Amino acid sequence: MQEKQSQLEDLRQFFGRRVYQQARSLVNSWGALQDVHWNEVWYREFSTSVEKLTRLAKRYNLTSLLHAAEKLTALLQTANIHNAPNSALLEQMNEAVNQVAEACSRVNDDVPVQSISSGRKPVYLCFRNQELAESVCSTLAHFGIPGYVYTETDLLEQSILHRMPAAMVIDVACSDDNLQWIAHIQQHFSEKIPVVFYSMQEPTIESRLSAVRCNGIAFLTGKLDSGELTERLVSIYSMQSDRPFRVLVVDDSQSQAAAAEKALNYAGIFTRNVTDPMAMLNALDSFNPDAVLMDMYMPGCTGPELAQIIRQQPKYDAVPIIYLSAESDIKKQLQAVSLGGDDFITKPFDKGVLITTVLNRCRRYRNLKHQLKRDSLTKLLNHKNILQELELSVEAAAANNQSLCFAMIDIDHFKKVNDAYGHSMGDRVIAALSLYLRQRFRVTDSIGRYGGEEFAVVLPATRPEVAEALLNDVREDFSKLVHQLDGEEVGVTFSCGIACCTEQEDAISLSQRADKALYRAKANGRNCVELAEIQS
Repeated sequence: MQEKQSQLEDLRQFFGRRVYQQARSLVNSWGALQDVHWNEVWYREFSTSVEKLTRLAKRYNLTSLLHAAEKLTALLQTANIHNAPNSALLEQMNEAVNQVAEACSRVNDDVPVQSISSGRKPVYLCFRNQELAESVCSTLAHFGIPGYVYTETDLLEQSILHRMPAAMVIDVACSDDNLQWIAHIQQHFSEKIPVVFYSMQEPTIESRLSAVRCNGIAFLTGKLDSGELTERLVSIYSMQSDRPFRVLVVDDSQSQAAAAEKALNYAGIFTRNVTDPMAMLNALDSFNPDAVLMDMYMPGCTGPELAQIIRQQPKYDAVPIIYLSAESDIKKQLQAVSLGGDDFITKPFDKGVLITTVLNRCRRYRNLKHQLKRDSLTKLLNHKNILQELELSVEAAAANNQSLCFAMIDIDHFKKVNDAYGHSMGDRVIAALSLYLRQRFRVTDSIGRYGGEEFAVVLPATRPEVAEALLNDVREDFSKLVHQLDGEEVGVTFSCGIACCTEQEDAISLSQRADKALYRAKANGRNCVELAEIQS
């Protein structure tokens, strides 16, 4: 009987890994649209990913995943293989991709991290110090990242040609030829392998240049921080694709606006056009764009005047404004940019130039917004924004008649860690837990630093027993993680309180009940999870 249960468990984990891998492939393919643009090759590859996921969902009777995959199939059939769909269809497709990611994360809620990691591409590490490399591998394993250690470059090269890794971590001390061997390896692949370089000594600018030419995504120096290295690597395995950019096109010529929209749609950018400049503010509020693309000369209100109106409002002060105009006088272009603008593109425009300029501006703006909402140490939502997410989630749960759980987490005996090892080591523990939480929760969950050593997690569409089991699993796994603090190996635990939203309950009441449950977990000996009492 036990053997049969074990076989069933192995089978469950196997299909969990297969579904996860295929869904991740689909999400990554969709995210690549910004770079490769809509074309026949991309369309066929993306369609193949959707077909494979549909077959897996049917085979394992995964209803929500099948629904999302079939929705994508239907949308693809309405699209033109050679021409990019309009913004409305792109938004529908993006929503379906998000549903795939969410449904897949639910499939894997009960699959152990170690099981999922065994189906992932590995990370190859090449270090002179094998003991250090093994220690790094052990840390990566806790975050679901499989790692293999090599001390000889020849063996590493053979392994790469046998199985391409997700990334490499290279100690430059292993290279006697200024990293030329890595450049040689990269020539075998059209898609370069991401490489994190490490040096105990401060590298020269020549070494840094060689690293850049070898597709180095980071160069870590000094005493190796496993947490920082893990932070660099986890994004490679992320299931979540970036939300497509949104651009508001303001041009009194419908044909000119449509031409700009069509060009941007090729890169998967959502667009909305406004032909009456006096209607721009309403569109700005409702569409919430990442950039505004506007003509310079329009009846009733010029582009520079419109830019100054936008800049009068603090919430739009940083939104990029790009002029798209037939004006060729460089002095007039510069004058327009100085009046609230950020960039200038001359009509008739080159599609590639337009897309690249808009994407660069959107990325910078999105990154700036991201940083302002995040805690600088943990990269999680700050106190203000995690509470805003909770309020929005409470409203959504009530509107959709869904369950919602809110978890409060507090690191046990954190003051002792600070007193014994110093605040910098305490910060390292906080950063490690935040990274672990980001790895373990779904893309639809919101995680924030509540303050100090306290964290908060918003879990939409989650029953209390599921939330309790999940947080207990996370708690147990995190307690096994070894932290290197001043040369000592230290284990850390956390306590957790969970409250499930009831009818007519607001965010304040829900957070207060979760906090009381956390207090009870502390009183019951710490390193445990407590559910809040049901509110009558």
